[in-house]
This record gives sequence, structure tokens and C-alpha cells, in this order.
Amino acid sequence: MRFRGVLLMSLLLCGCSAGRHDAGCPPVSDAVTSQVGEPFVAGLTLRLAGSDRENAISEAVAEIHRKAPSLDADEVADVLIAADCPNAAKGEGSDPAATESRLAEIRAQVLAILGGQ
Repeated sequence: MRFRGVLLMSLLLCGCSAGRHDAGCPPVSDAVTSQVGEPFVAGLTLRLAGSDRENAISEAVAEIHRKAPSLDADEVADVLIAADCPNAAKGEGSDPAATESRLAEIRAQVLAILGGQ
């Protein structure tokens, strides 16, 4: 939950720049755990940039849940959002509302997959 607040404030205060793909995104370290590390998140960023984003999210939720079964749905969503934020910032340009909407879609999909744990 802390990550979501940091992300929202970053987007509102800094905006997102098409020239800097990670502008406005909080550090990945805010969302990773010992079981789900930064290398996993970096790989996930690439997977989520592909054309089959919805399937990549479903697969990633299962992987994260296997790696860290103690994470609740919000924490799993935070990992995915940390991974996709650079993609969203790059793709949505300078529109923080569009970026926030894209990232909210991830949270909704994770909650649907995990049944709102």
C-alpha cells in the first residue's frame, strides 16, 4: 500500500516524461522482497512491454505467488506495478492520468486473479 501512495505522489509531482522512461516511478526497491528481487522485476518490465500484457500479468502473478506465497494481493500488485511503471511512463508520455489508469488496470487484474485476498 505504501508503494501505491509513493507512485501516485511521484506521478502527480514529477509527471512522466517520454524522454525518461522511469521518470515519476518510485524505486523498484520499494516493492521488491527477498523472494522477489530486482532482477525478477527488471525481467518482468520487459515481459509487460510485449503485446500480450494481460497474459504476462497472469503468468507473473502465479510466479510471484510461488516465489513469495506470504504476499497479499496488494503486495503482488505493487511488484507488477513497479515493473510496469517504466513502460506506462514511456508509453503514456506526459499524461499522468493515463499512466495511473494503466497501472490501476494491473491492480484490478491482480485482485481478480487472487480473489481479493
